[in-house]
Amino acid sequence: MPAEIQQQSQQVEVITRNMRLIKILLFIVISTSCTIYAQENKRIYLEGDIVKIPVDLINDWPFIDGEINGVKGRWMFDTGNSKAFSVHSKKVIGVESKVVGSGFVASGQKYEVLEYPLIEQVKVGTNEYKALTNIKGNNFDFLEQISPTVIGQIGFDFFRGYDMKIDYLRNELTFYKQKENTENWKDIKKHKNYITSLPYFTRKLDNHPMIKIKNKGTDLLVTFDTAGGKGTFIIEDSYFEKLKKEGDIENFNEEPGSFYNWSNIKINDRLTVNLYGMEKEDSSPAHKPLEITEKNTLTLDHAFLSEYITIWDTKNKVIHVLEKK
Repeated sequence: MPAEIQQQSQQVEVITRNMRLIKILLFIVISTSCTIYAQENKRIYLEGDIVKIPVDLINDWPFIDGEINGVKGRWMFDTGNSKAFSVHSKKVIGVESKVVGSGFVASGQKYEVLEYPLIEQVKVGTNEYKALTNIKGNNFDFLEQISPTVIGQIGFDFFRGYDMKIDYLRNELTFYKQKENTENWKDIKKHKNYITSLPYFTRKLDNHPMIKIKNKGTDLLVTFDTAGGKGTFIIEDSYFEKLKKEGDIENFNEEPGSFYNWSNIKINDRLTVNLYGMEKEDSSPAHKPLEITEKNTLTLDHAFLSEYITIWDTKNKVIHVLEKK
């Protein structure tokens, strides 16, 4: 690997690791303060039967152009965040707020979790919203490592009432309105690029889809996310050594580290995936609040989403997988 590419890869690894640590800590603060966040507005933000929003990929993270009260920037699109909007407090100037909690980053520094009773204007792509109430925010300095223009995060509730297609080939998110007497994907198996459908379940939170698979005789709990870098896995040492010996797992970089390529992962009879740059973790403090007790887990993120087109049917809890064409 050329030195320049090696250095860039190592920089992405550092950002990924820092992002994951801070995201987990933020997630724990939010999930353990559910009474504080129960008041958040559950309005429907999208309009029309089909809504397309361009997305830019910066390293492994998806961003959407937007504004807060005229301040232009980018929203990180994070399905692991349950809220529609989480604003970067540095980018919300002169707006009344109140402290509703606190959090801390990996270095030990504390930050305040804020609630904004009223934000006059927000844009997501060409979609504009007026008079948003009870929006939460905090200091997102750590996201500035990826994009200095970040203005916050867009989460799962942003597309409440809609299914979602992630198409990184065309740099596009498409949202399809869910209708009471109509199924959006009843003919999906006839699509020329159709591969498979993955029925999923949730435990603690609806924004964390989960499936169970068996790979090389070992049970794995698989979760899906859009803003966790390339993806992660936590597996028992004996399973890890077996996969290394068989050649399914190898180092991502020339120098040994915590990032690996993992090939020949059998999702089901129709889908076997090869993932690159996956981070091996020893444990995850996010597992307890998500009610994950399995010893072997795999999170599918950019390494998976960038190789396929996925349709998230949140009404019926199914993720449809298409070839990236």
